[in-house]
Amino acid sequence: MSESSFKYLHFSSSIRRINKRYKLTEYKQVMVLEAVLAAHAEGVTLSVLDLILLKEIASQATLHSITKLLIDSKLIKTDVCKIDARRKYVSPTKLGLSWLNDCSEVLTSTAKK
Repeated sequence: MSESSFKYLHFSSSIRRINKRYKLTEYKQVMVLEAVLAAHAEGVTLSVLDLILLKEIASQATLHSITKLLIDSKLIKTDVCKIDARRKYVSPTKLGLSWLNDCSEVLTSTAKK
């Protein structure tokens, strides 16, 4: 087995352990969390509706339940729009940012080896 293949396997198993620690049991949950984190990093305001319309990830019903689960897990939070109280915006919590930091550390350490 090549060294890069071994590094990938190590990285992949480390990420699975991190996801388990943060109670992320499905890849779709990770994809939604990554979408929220990417929008946050780019300074883009992301609404709950924007998340639910990410049909490349899953159906609207599934995305709604994933969003609720991530909120209940305290990985993301919602804030009510000051202009239109019917609209909610999504952002990562400290725990969500911690998940990203843990994953980044694994990537960095794997690349160094």
